[in-house]
Amino acid sequence: MGMQDVWVRAQSIVSGSRTVRADTIVQAKWERTSSQYLTLMVAGSDEAHHQVRPDGSRALPLREEDGAALADGLLSAMTATAAVPGSHLLILHGTGLERRRSAMDGTR
Repeated sequence: MGMQDVWVRAQSIVSGSRTVRADTIVQAKWERTSSQYLTLMVAGSDEAHHQVRPDGSRALPLREEDGAALADGLLSAMTATAAVPGSHLLILHGTGLERRRSAMDGTR
């Protein structure tokens, strides 16, 4: 058991929903752009993007420290979940994170 049993689903209007294995994520970084993305750097120079705030949203932009806290929270959740037996799916929703026990395989 370990990070290979933890999956992360990022969601973006532009690139859609994407699920990646946690052990392939090498960095989670906050992108301070108008549409505000959390970028998951995946091994092999790949990226998965999570859009925190929809385009055209009237919600206030997320502050830099809140974006950094989301990235840190995801990394902490990945580590904590890897210690629990079974397969798990971490789903990013806006600025929130949902944890599910899930049977996952190598499909995206």
